[in-house]
Amino acid sequence: MTGGELVAQALAAASVRHVFTLVGGHTTPVVDACAQIGVGIVDVRHEEAAAHMAHAWARTTGEPGIALVTAGPGVTNTVTGVAHAWSGGAPLVVLAGRAPLAQADRGALHEMDQVALMRPITKWAATVFETGRLPEYVARAIAESRSGRPGPVFLELPSDVLRGSADADVIAPAAVPRPAGDPAAVAEGATLLAQARRPLVVAGSGVFWSGAGEELLALVEHLGAPVIVSHAARGILPDDHSHHVGAVRSQALRTADVVLVVGSRFNFMLAYGQPPRWNPEAQVVQVDVDPGALGRNRRVDVEIAGDARLVLRALVHGLPRRPAGSWLAELRRADAESRARLAAETAAARTGSIHPLSVCSALARALEPDAFVAVDGGDILSFARQAVPGRRPGGWLDSGSFGCLGYGVAAACAAKLAFPDRQAVALVGDGAFGLGAIELDTAARHGLAILVLVSNNGAWAIEAASQEMEFGRSVATALERRPYHLLAESLGCEGVEVTRTDELDAALAAPLGGRPRLVNVHTDPAPRSPDGRRGLGLVPDRQAVAFE
Repeated sequence: MTGGELVAQALAAASVRHVFTLVGGHTTPVVDACAQIGVGIVDVRHEEAAAHMAHAWARTTGEPGIALVTAGPGVTNTVTGVAHAWSGGAPLVVLAGRAPLAQADRGALHEMDQVALMRPITKWAATVFETGRLPEYVARAIAESRSGRPGPVFLELPSDVLRGSADADVIAPAAVPRPAGDPAAVAEGATLLAQARRPLVVAGSGVFWSGAGEELLALVEHLGAPVIVSHAARGILPDDHSHHVGAVRSQALRTADVVLVVGSRFNFMLAYGQPPRWNPEAQVVQVDVDPGALGRNRRVDVEIAGDARLVLRALVHGLPRRPAGSWLAELRRADAESRARLAAETAAARTGSIHPLSVCSALARALEPDAFVAVDGGDILSFARQAVPGRRPGGWLDSGSFGCLGYGVAAACAAKLAFPDRQAVALVGDGAFGLGAIELDTAARHGLAILVLVSNNGAWAIEAASQEMEFGRSVATALERRPYHLLAESLGCEGVEVTRTDELDAALAAPLGGRPRLVNVHTDPAPRSPDGRRGLGLVPDRQAVAFE
């Protein structure tokens, strides 16, 4: 087989269903071979979108996402998407073209040191030098993306290697071993939790990637403990579950005496595990498949290096069952009061200019139980965290700790491709929309009936709030309220404009009719989201905690 055929067969052996690409001469042998054997080809309008779609495919399906890009600018255009996956721990495989080996160091088209560029933001980066080794390397790339803490990998495919021929066996990726954790450390953690008066569980993306939703539920019910879920794992436990206290996260962290942190890093989203957000006297048990994440940024009393599902299962077996007590009841009351205040604020905003909370509340009413929601932006994301529910694992997609804009439309496309019968929505700020708007064309060409809801306030609102707080004025934060619904129509989608709050429900509830729809909502730029009021956390004494 040719090198392109070997790559396509290796992808098929790994049960890859779709490849996200923008065609280029260096990688056309792979595109042609994939088309011949039925591996789906989704061609995008910008390579960054290929990386974002592959990332979102991984988050919605649990399978590694595959991006195939040409050499040089094709590779450099993926850097933001790869860095996003690196920050979020998503299994993304970038297969990239390269100038022929025979032309190395001669100034060939698109020639550059791509592996050196990608190495700092990938788990593994390599070049294939022999056609016969292509299946081996593709299988390894997929296995590397899933092993330990998942993440992106980069595999460079020189064009003469792809156009060569070889006899080679196509192999499936190796199974990924999952560590169960040191039994002594698990027992020590169980002892701390059993003795706690106010135990709290913090669940992060490691719970999602290990498929540990049932184990998490069993533990919190067995322990009688409240639980808060990070943005990256939102939906692993439904927001309305009786043990979930997402609206009063800060109160829970400030008052817990023992905190079990599973699959979540102590980054800015968790206030680095430091006071005043955290109780300085609290004892902490941390579980992470990546030993390097344990005890980073704060002292941890019990460190358990292991897979979330296996460790949670072992903890349940080592703990006595106890009923939920006054601690959970207290937090649940506070949670209900917080949600009631939010509902009142939303109701008060239903007159006059359209408040972003009204947009988020209307979306919450329109969502089907198993919907996917990709939220893309700064200010609108902060509002959405309050008002748009997470109900299913992988159902909530956002920019994560990397704060990457331009992800929403691409992510909704990937979700709809993976699950055609489920609702897929992108809730996007007008600033973020400008970074990925052209992928509406991708949605239309591939028949992906997604709903794109643009909060059009004519501003980089969260940046404006931050600058005004720090400097008393804002610079380069004004945008125009462009007719994005007309742009959508020009790209083969349906476009709807909404200028009044009472128009929202009808615009979101109408059937899509097989085409993507963009709803251009004129929102009020004056309201300040929680993150906007904190000024992005770039000023030390106003640290933003998006986890809240």
